[in-house]
Amino acid sequence: MRVGVVQLPVLAVAWVLCFSEVSAGELQVRLAGSDGEPVPFAVLTVPGVEAAPGVPQNGARVDQRERRFDPLVTTITPGTEVTFPNSDDTRHHVYSFSPGNAFELKLFRANDAPPVAFNAPGVVTLGCNIHDSMRAYLYVSANPSAVVTDAEGSATLRWEGAATAIEVWHPQLSEPLQFPLPADGAGSLALELPMAWQDPQGSKSDSELENMLKRFSRDANQLSQ
Repeated sequence: MRVGVVQLPVLAVAWVLCFSEVSAGELQVRLAGSDGEPVPFAVLTVPGVEAAPGVPQNGARVDQRERRFDPLVTTITPGTEVTFPNSDDTRHHVYSFSPGNAFELKLFRANDAPPVAFNAPGVVTLGCNIHDSMRAYLYVSANPSAVVTDAEGSATLRWEGAATAIEVWHPQLSEPLQFPLPADGAGSLALELPMAWQDPQGSKSDSELENMLKRFSRDANQLSQ
């Protein structure tokens, strides 16, 4: 039995939210999946908390190493410029088709690619046109409470003002989930999500890797022409 795990149907969550309100505070949250294992790379926010408009971060960085994006999930505010350094010995072709934030960085090495500004709030799905297994996400939001859970599924939420719930976004969830804040002012909360963590950048089979290398050779030849 897992103590402190919150599992509420949608209607129950909505009912609790109508009668619970917590003032500014700090909350340590731990997420586990349906298998009991930690859920990393989830974004936690306190809905309704907004920062002053027009104040982007100084910048963010999504590296590419061992044919993987690092980190998998990054939170940024609208207008923030993100750099995409390439730490691999092969070229990458980073892109996104996400509405309002579509972009493309064609075959590049090292730090050749210019930074990209992301202005539209929402989730930006990143991919590589050469290495299909590469995937990452930018969570663009003006909400200053947004934090990402670590490898242990933990993160500390901090917010100002009255709040009733926390929201959980994760790439494996079809839509964000909301959970009521503990009305007793408890400093920690354990939540269980209806999913089991799976690495979306898992290793590819030999045949898949061979096909990707063929695609890279083709694109590299086209680049040199």
